Amino acid sequence: MMMRPSSRLGASILSGIFLVLVFPRPDVPLLVWIACVPLFLALVSETHLGRGFLWGLITGIVFLTGSLYWFVGVMESYGHLTLIEAMAAMVLFLAMFNPFWAVFGLIEVWTARRSARRALLLAPFLWVALELARTYLITGFPWNLLGYAVQAKGLEQIASVTAVYGLSFIVAATSALLCGVVIEPHSRAKRAAIAWLVVLLVGDIWLAPSHLPKPNHLAVLIQPNVPLDESGVEKWAPWRNPEPLEDLVNLSIHVVSQHEQDTEGPPLIIWPENSAPFFFHRDPIFRGAVETMAREAHADVVVNTITFVNSDPMMPQNTAMVLNPSGNVILEYHKIHLVPMGEYVPGWLRFTRMSKVTSEVGDFIPGSEYGGAQTPNGTLAVFICYEAIFPQLVRRLTPPGPGVLVNISDDAWYGTSAARFQHLKMARFRAIENHRYLLRATNDGVTAVIDPYGRIAAEAPLYCRTALAASFGFISGQTFYNRYGDVFAWSCVALTIIIAVWSIGRRTAL
Repeated sequence: MMMRPSSRLGASILSGIFLVLVFPRPDVPLLVWIACVPLFLALVSETHLGRGFLWGLITGIVFLTGSLYWFVGVMESYGHLTLIEAMAAMVLFLAMFNPFWAVFGLIEVWTARRSARRALLLAPFLWVALELARTYLITGFPWNLLGYAVQAKGLEQIASVTAVYGLSFIVAATSALLCGVVIEPHSRAKRAAIAWLVVLLVGDIWLAPSHLPKPNHLAVLIQPNVPLDESGVEKWAPWRNPEPLEDLVNLSIHVVSQHEQDTEGPPLIIWPENSAPFFFHRDPIFRGAVETMAREAHADVVVNTITFVNSDPMMPQNTAMVLNPSGNVILEYHKIHLVPMGEYVPGWLRFTRMSKVTSEVGDFIPGSEYGGAQTPNGTLAVFICYEAIFPQLVRRLTPPGPGVLVNISDDAWYGTSAARFQHLKMARFRAIENHRYLLRATNDGVTAVIDPYGRIAAEAPLYCRTALAASFGFISGQTFYNRYGDVFAWSCVALTIIIAVWSIGRRTAL
């Protein structure tokens, strides 16, 4: 099937629009199954490599601009940029990550010039290979990978074997098969597409989550709802004022006392990530309040603070402190994967006016230790904010024995945009991949408890000061993904190379 260049341009734009629509918000998940069809049709009917590069690039521009529009607001509000400068920063961001889509278009057209069928066979493998590249290259930014848009509870469980990449593969393969039907409606492609859709429907039923044992441990997730000012610092003068700090401590203890009688073992109190510079080791008021809270509630406690490498004020670290019921520190987890522009400025951007959106003087220093907090009931695997979008990082933090995932975040940066809901959608998959409960405490939402099948078991209302009390369990055992990692994604990389080499050796159509 041949398409005019103007039609290919429209198809590329349409795929970009579909990809925007499948993610929050507006969140139209059924579109994900056909989102790539227009782009694939444009690519397999193209013969010019440069235009193939362009069609992929255009889809990427539309998708990234439409789904990451909030980037401009964050940089304008907290990065101290004007609107024009923030938009220029967005253009630079697009220039860094759009090439992944452009390379997809280029390779697909190069393969389709030899065989359209072979290009469609290659498409899902190549898509996953480039998603893996997005995860690792240019600081890594695997935001809104295609598989996250799947909202089929059974099929989502495939992530326990393949991580989110397996869902991306299934979606891209579906679009490729439907594209094959459009190109050759009377060929075997039609029967293959029907068989594939039946497999997906049966698989979704067969893999549907089963019932979990009733969870018997209590978590109290604090959502303080503290707004940020124009410099990205929380507006409460800060915790050195004893009154708001005592108020939050009293809220935590009160909620624990209301619910602890129905659970086993020490409860778990989790405070979210915060943007103000709270110094656990340097501020006796803050430290004393947190230690007292742990003892009075007889609870394990997770709080966020700023620490310093070798006490150097120019070398801050974003740190989660975990205290036991005696008020003793049992873990200092230093954030490993930092946020570009949020916690440090990449060296190649230092010549610009762009600065960090946080208020620390020096760039944050990444941590390197993957250990969790050992408690009598199991391990608390803590990760901070943005780290929730990296499957391989959370996998390394998850213990093989009894454990629970704890994610603390401050999504107030995003305002009322779709970003916080996109963030939650990605975090859910970390629970599935490792088959663990995920306790997610945020400043102003979305604060939630997610079960090992990725289902939201409890959720706090947005934009309000509250405490979410919910039950969870310490789960043991290892999923395939937790044990072996990105075997599937790297297999897709290998098969991409094999199919590409095959295309060089064979110039005749299949």
